[in-house]
Amino acid sequence: MSHYNDRNEAEQRIRRSEPSLSVAQVRDYLLAHPDFLANDPELVAALAPSRMEGHNVVDMQQFIIGKLQNQVRTLRDIQSDLIEASSLNSLAREQVHQAALALLDARDFEHLIDFITAPDGLARVLGSRACAICIETTNGVSAIGVRSVRVLEPGGVARMMGGVVPYRLVANVCGSRGLYNHLADEVQSEALVRLEFSRVSPPGLLALGGFEPEQFHPDQAADLLEFLGRVVERCVRRWLELPPDL
Repeated sequence: MSHYNDRNEAEQRIRRSEPSLSVAQVRDYLLAHPDFLANDPELVAALAPSRMEGHNVVDMQQFIIGKLQNQVRTLRDIQSDLIEASSLNSLAREQVHQAALALLDARDFEHLIDFITAPDGLARVLGSRACAICIETTNGVSAIGVRSVRVLEPGGVARMMGGVVPYRLVANVCGSRGLYNHLADEVQSEALVRLEFSRVSPPGLLALGGFEPEQFHPDQAADLLEFLGRVVERCVRRWLELPPDL
């Protein structure tokens, strides 16, 4: 009997020494941590009431199952978006590789420029509406140069790109006639890539005009477009026999 009393007294001392939580505190904690129960299935299994306990009892099992089903649907949507993005990226990669090979196959400088600027050339391969190539001049006058190369005033590349940046992607634009000539009205988005041909020449610009307002947009990755720009630089450098290093 003495042993039982000692144990009982010890348990009472422990209860008095432990801080107690009110129902309101427990409720506030669960509201502040809504995933607490969802992440502890063993606790849910121990606490979840049976459906047979009456219509006034909240069915925790159904709540958790519904939440997990929503999470599964969300994950499926994310997976679908990733698959779609991967497919589009693969298509773009194939287009850029095909375009790079066509640029490298140019017979001479004239053929290279014709392929870049003709509607059925580089623009068609990339699935865009128009393409233009520009270079800055040193005499301060912008114009349409020889072989359809657009000539920009000094500083014109930085002006068009909004600064000395490697590329600029813009959605929902009105195409510039100075770049795209008679196709300007059909250009609704734009990709601009800065070109550095050599240390002895001014900078240039590769412009792609898209059919759709969102064909090019600022959230796109631009690594493929930058790669294409580097190919164009090397092709121009080779045919004009410019110094290879910048």
